[in-house]
Amino acid sequence: MSEFEKNNTPITYLVWVLMWVNAIKDSYLWVDSPDCFFFKVDFIQWNHDITSNLRNADGKHRILSTISDADNVIWNRNDKFVESIKNMAEKDFVRQIFVSSMPMSQIVWTDYDWIINEAKQKLVVDKPIFNIPSRSMTDCWLEGYSDLLFSLAKNIDIEWWKIDKKNVAIVWNLFDRWEWDCIWNVNELKRILEWLWLNVVSIWLDWWKFDDLLKIKDAWTILSLPYWRKAAKKITSRLWSDLLELDLPFWLDKTWEFIRTIAKHFQIEEIWENFINRDLTYFNSIDILKWVIPHTFANKKISFHWDPYLLNWIIDISKNLGLTLEKIFIHWEEKHLKNNVNLEIEWKDILYWFRSWDFLNTIDLLITNSHVHINGNNSKLNKMQFWFPSYDYHVYSYEPYYWYKWALIFINRIWNTLNLPRQFVKVESE
Repeated sequence: MSEFEKNNTPITYLVWVLMWVNAIKDSYLWVDSPDCFFFKVDFIQWNHDITSNLRNADGKHRILSTISDADNVIWNRNDKFVESIKNMAEKDFVRQIFVSSMPMSQIVWTDYDWIINEAKQKLVVDKPIFNIPSRSMTDCWLEGYSDLLFSLAKNIDIEWWKIDKKNVAIVWNLFDRWEWDCIWNVNELKRILEWLWLNVVSIWLDWWKFDDLLKIKDAWTILSLPYWRKAAKKITSRLWSDLLELDLPFWLDKTWEFIRTIAKHFQIEEIWENFINRDLTYFNSIDILKWVIPHTFANKKISFHWDPYLLNWIIDISKNLGLTLEKIFIHWEEKHLKNNVNLEIEWKDILYWFRSWDFLNTIDLLITNSHVHINGNNSKLNKMQFWFPSYDYHVYSYEPYYWYKWALIFINRIWNTLNLPRQFVKVESE
């Protein structure tokens, strides 16, 4: 592994606030912002997520902007904001509201907590309204949905009562669209835990409604996944639950570690062994790959453009397949790499964002999102689209990537992309 690079232009904070609002079916977002806010919606709506309903033809939009501008932002608009949020909350189809803002509105010191409290007092039916701070100028996308979930963990009204020591909840699962890769990742997490005789009461976040998030009150143990763990710690402290910090269940080593850690915590090691043996017997990944690796993957040079919490997966898959990682470009800040679980690289060795695309001439495959465009001399480079945003690759059928055997779906995409040039055969006429 030759270089790790840092991207200084990460995806913005508010885009990922939108992403998580998108993941809760009956949640709505009120934003104090100019109308350019709607361009942030376009990252998701009908582009990355073809099933998104942040904006709807029936007028029941899940987002509302105050359309602030340079003229009105300096005036006291608190009463109008209170009335606007109140009117939004009174709609029957609105279950819960997040309140946030763009930097231009935040810098005039608008007191959104006061506005929320005033709106709540005027409501006939109580509905949860949470404030998401504006940090677009200081923090990256990872804080965007971290703050949303922390606001949930801090402010939701829960009266806990532990029913069963087998009740578990997950905080937090990366759910970036309502397509069938994310949906089946959720189903796969449930399958793994239920096979271990555990009862999953809530997942933050999945593709269900706000009331399903409240079921976390019944969780005896909170399973914390590594995307900024402060929300898991907060809800654990409120519920007096056990906290179990885990890495993401990707590919072989990390999946087995995920299951083994849970089994040890619940003292069900024999169930874990039976589960692993069953899945290995049913679907032996190594036997399938042993003939493909030397013919397709060995010594191929690849480059990745992802987030820091997927690095372990990238490293494990590359090692097992014989791939050579030439470069990794990451949307991140140093603290997120430090907080990664069992990362096999030193954060201090990371360099800054590259200044040249010359390395593309030396690699066989670039795995990246839709923001990287290849042209000119690199037009023949194989490019595989993954992660956010993914404008050109969508999932309409069963295609998870959690758990080691479903990572084969991802590996299959690599195989097909690497072999794409072989599909074009020059035919000469006689």
